[in-house]
Amino acid sequence: MSDNYEISINHGAKTISAQSGESLFQALTRNRVFIPTACGGRGICGLCRLKITEGAQQPNDTEKKHLKDHELQDGMRLACQSLVKSNLAIEIPEAYYQASQYRVKISKITQLTHDILLLRCQAVEPKFIHVEAGAWMLFHAPPSDICPDGVKRSFSIASDTRNKQALEFIIRRTPKGLCTKWIFEQMQVGDEVTLEGPHGDFRLHDTPKDAIFIAGGSGLSAIRSILLEIKSQKIPKRATLFFGAVSRRDLYLLDELQTLEKDIPGFTFIPALSAPAADDNWQGETGLITDVVAKHLQDAQNKEAYLCGSPGMLDACIKVLSSKGMPESAIFFDKFV
Repeated sequence: MSDNYEISINHGAKTISAQSGESLFQALTRNRVFIPTACGGRGICGLCRLKITEGAQQPNDTEKKHLKDHELQDGMRLACQSLVKSNLAIEIPEAYYQASQYRVKISKITQLTHDILLLRCQAVEPKFIHVEAGAWMLFHAPPSDICPDGVKRSFSIASDTRNKQALEFIIRRTPKGLCTKWIFEQMQVGDEVTLEGPHGDFRLHDTPKDAIFIAGGSGLSAIRSILLEIKSQKIPKRATLFFGAVSRRDLYLLDELQTLEKDIPGFTFIPALSAPAADDNWQGETGLITDVVAKHLQDAQNKEAYLCGSPGMLDACIKVLSSKGMPESAIFFDKFV
């Protein structure tokens, strides 16, 4: 029989029981305290970070890879890498208490491009979902012949957060992705899946600064949710969205985004193609999205930026924005893992 230990959370605000030898991530999840993860607790994403104030063990190589030396010295650890061997005291953000698990039913699947779809989910249990614009949810794909043990992946919320009973996600198929392979090849309307969240700290900041949004591919998902929130809450913020794709077949939701230009005061939408096909008849901006941003943005000193896309795209955008005078403290991003 395994020993049980106690884990004190936030100076005793909550105490849970853990089994000797299980990971802190497993113990928290079993007690319905949901820590952010994009890899399901496999030590790949480095998101399940928390502070151990009592009982911290020496960090392992995985933790040294994802956490800085001063963070490790301050007690920061990865929940999936910390094994329970004694009583522990930990600190986590209060936002983690708002994360929960939801059983939802797939209600609509809309193909947006050859490799991107819009997925709509209806709440089953509980009936209402806590959602935040810019956040992401952990999607649990069930066991199948594609992924016999099931698989968990993170997808950004794409919908208007006023709707607490339905969620939308913009999902791109990844070449070796087991979860997206199941979504694109086997998932059907009526299927039930589990969502966990909301997670992440990608949010619209309450400042008077003009906002620059830059998205590539399915990176439009979180930004779409934020723009819908700006519209519904009538947030007084001037904003520009740069949306980059390769060719015309890779662009989507153009009509909706152009309509938002009319619905949101001070909002400008600028799509761009890096390599338009000969028959695209494209009259808009061409070139890498970074070049298009540099062309339109003269002085970014008093602006802020929100970026969603591949790590390579984000790194290139940060360089351009910095060269235009934007401090890195005003650049917020959601980097695909």
